[in-house]
Amino acid sequence: MLFLLKVEIKKLPDIPMKDFLGFVVKEWEYFIRMSKRGRILAGGKLAGSRGAAAIIEVDTNEDLDQLVTNLPLFPFFTDIEMTPLVPTDKALTDVKRIHSLMK
Repeated sequence: MLFLLKVEIKKLPDIPMKDFLGFVVKEWEYFIRMSKRGRILAGGKLAGSRGAAAIIEVDTNEDLDQLVTNLPLFPFFTDIEMTPLVPTDKALTDVKRIHSLMK
């Protein structure tokens, strides 16, 4: 199962900046670990904002929930969007089928 995950922190938490940046370091380390494990296929920081996006591959909804809630910055996210994705090969198959039905 593929998902597009987008997270943002619109308001900084009321903690010392050094502590907050420590969470950010842990967040990117976690991101890299999940990338090496094949859970995060692509992604990165949203340019010009305090946010990130990733293409995530998981087996179950529970796996998705666990991956997201284990993010070190999870308690600070003000916006979380998870959008299911249809793989490109399946999208192509579907549109070809619909195209073939048209007269």
